[in-house]
Amino acid sequence: MKIIHLANALVTNSKQEMLAVRKIGSMYFQMVGGKIEDNELPMETLKREFLEEINVDIDKHNVSFLGEHQTQAVNEKDTLVHAQVFHVELKRNSEVKISAEIEEYVWIDFEHYHNFKLAHLLEEFSLPIWLDMQK
Repeated sequence: MKIIHLANALVTNSKQEMLAVRKIGSMYFQMVGGKIEDNELPMETLKREFLEEINVDIDKHNVSFLGEHQTQAVNEKDTLVHAQVFHVELKRNSEVKISAEIEEYVWIDFEHYHNFKLAHLLEEFSLPIWLDMQK
């Protein structure tokens, strides 16, 4: 089985909504982030992916490390993803502008999160953390 190493982020705003993105051709909403390239640190990956996917410079926002998680990839067969997961608190929603391979983004609130088909990594690791923030 193939393993892909990722850097991803649970992204929240001042209303404690969670940002999720959907790649072109995928039915799953997932966290912003992506594959760690050779000789790249997870934070470097995260910075690059935020700029590529949603045009956000994370240096202007609060960033903290949440932990690591490994699970089945949703868009690649016989593949596991092993992720370094961060929390990015965006100061302004208006800053988000999708690009690259992202087809859609949504701000998910506590009442409607169950209406979205979430990627395993988001559902298994970050969703419980985000739900705990709602308390």
